[in-house]
This record gives sequence, C-alpha cells and structure tokens, in this order.
Amino acid sequence: MLHSSLRRASVSITALALGVFLIAGCGDTGSSDEGSGPRRLTVQLNWFPEPEFGGLYAAKENGHFEAQGLQVELVKGGADVPAGQLVASGSVQIAVVSAAQLVTLRAQGGRATAVFASFQKAPRAVVVKEDSKYDSLESLWAGEGRIMADAGLPWTRWVNHRFGDTKLRFVPYAGSLAPFLSGEVVAMQAFATAEPVQLEAEGKSVRTFLTADTGYDPYDVVLAVHDDLLEDDPDTVRRFVTALTGGWEDYLEDPASTNAVIAKLNPDFTSATLELAASRLPAFVRSPDTESHRLGWMSEDRWKTLLEQLVTIGELTEERRTGVGRLFVNPEIEPDSSEGVPGPDGSPGND
Repeated sequence: MLHSSLRRASVSITALALGVFLIAGCGDTGSSDEGSGPRRLTVQLNWFPEPEFGGLYAAKENGHFEAQGLQVELVKGGADVPAGQLVASGSVQIAVVSAAQLVTLRAQGGRATAVFASFQKAPRAVVVKEDSKYDSLESLWAGEGRIMADAGLPWTRWVNHRFGDTKLRFVPYAGSLAPFLSGEVVAMQAFATAEPVQLEAEGKSVRTFLTADTGYDPYDVVLAVHDDLLEDDPDTVRRFVTALTGGWEDYLEDPASTNAVIAKLNPDFTSATLELAASRLPAFVRSPDTESHRLGWMSEDRWKTLLEQLVTIGELTEERRTGVGRLFVNPEIEPDSSEGVPGPDGSPGND
C-alpha cells in the first residue's frame, strides 16, 4: 500500500497520447464467444488487488459472474498501466477509472462510459500526523512546509480554488511513506481506505482530511465500458453490473473470504490491514442513492457538478465540456441477482 496514491492521480493525457491508444486498440470489445459457452470479459484494474476492488473479486469468487453467464478475467494494474486510456481506446472492454479521468478522456475523443460507481463518496484525502498543528485541510492549506502530492491534480487545483493559493511546497509521492514518517513532509496525499489504514494498522495515528468535505466529491473506482460493448451488447453490460452488484453486497456483508483471495494476490497486505480497510468501505460505497436504487448507482446531478468544477479549475474548457457526450448509464439489473449464488462459505445464496 506504500505505492497506492501513485495510480490514484487523475491522469490527464494529451490528445496525441490518446490517439496512440486509439490506433493501438485491439478492437475486441464487441467480441463474444462462439457457441453456448460463457461470455468472456476482461476487466483492467488501475492498481494491484486491494479491498477497493472487493466487489469485483467477490463477484468472481462467489459465482455471481458465472451465474450471469460471464467468464470474467480481472487484470491487475500498476503504475505503468493506463487503465483509463485502454478502455477509452477499445484495447480492453472494461476498466476501473476515476470520474474526473473519464471526463478528460471523453473530452479528448475517448469512447468509454461509466456503468457502476463503486465509491459514492470520494476517498481522496490528505493525511497529517495526529500531533500535527493542522486540524483541517483549510488550516493546512494556509500553512507552510512540504506536502507529498501532485500540485497539478484536479483535487489540488480545486482546494486552491476553495481556500486560496497555498504556500505549501509540493514534492512528488515516489511510492514510500518514509518522508512522511520521518517528518520531511508535513502532509501527503492519500486514498482514505489505503494509506491511513496502513498507518493505523502499524500503530501510527494520523488525521485524514477528505477532499469531499471541501465540496469536491466525484465518484471513484468507477467501472467504465468501451462504447462498442455498451452499444452492441447492452445485455452483457447489464449482466456484468448485476453480478458486480451482488459481489459488492457480499463483500460489504462478509469480506473475510474475499480478503483471503486478495491477500494471496497482493502479499503487501496483512490480514489486519485488509480487515481494517474493509471496515472503512461502507462509508464510501453506500449512499442515499444506493439505498434508493442499488450499489453503484450514479446521478446526473453529481456528474453535472463535476463538469462544472472541472471547468472552474481550468481542467476542462467550456467548449470541451459540451462535447464530452454520454458519461454514464445505470443499467437495469435482475431484481434477484443473488438467488442461487453460493455464499462466501459455499452455502446457497438467498432463497
């Protein structure tokens, strides 16, 4: 988890870079198996296996994908894996992205659409030590010293807009918590369910300031599908979302068996860290919208607010804002998606 903020930067690629991916795309997003076998899908993660992907792994391990006639491969990401660009170009069928990244990709000609927002509350945050003199993001922003973060990310630009230009000096997060622990920096960027959890699991107390509390609260850990798949095979997308919804329901209810799978795939995690991280997820994954509809549900108002904020901070021009097109859909799912699906312990699912 030392490296987890690296890939959580909202990547702003140039039109030229996206064009390279558009040319390189393998164009298999609309493919389907011949005969009566399961429909194969590839999901590109934007980082290594972590609890934030718990619903995906639970859907696979607990048989939800299989029950929907899907054979899903979850491909781990990494610092050098441009998941968003890959799905926007059609090189992969489905990928995990951030909402702001998806807007940028579409503004630059990418063709991908959000179909499930795992994190309803933005987990992006800034962490300081428990004994820090700073008790809020606003007080930190008015302070001095070095912060381990990227000054060019949408959230940092939003906080500058919200609280005024800071005197903090930004240094790159190079994948180690050492500068923070040694006091070389007074604060660092984080994912609320990652770095603070790891530090707490190691007995180090911190304060976590959520950017969502400043009004910048976009969806995150968003599942985006390439437009060809959505337009040519919407039933497959519906079945995928049905299974993913069941997976997240399982993981939030009992993450233990799925955490055991994640631990094998990513040895960086201790069982204590996995358990603690999973316990923090409901506050970010559940929302009034998920209570009224289902997990992963998205609202037009939230996307409109994000667009307005990205224009405000100069991440998006007004002209490009009008050209982003369709950003999301909420596929209808089967009402009894978990019926007959084995539980985490292998027992039958809901009757």
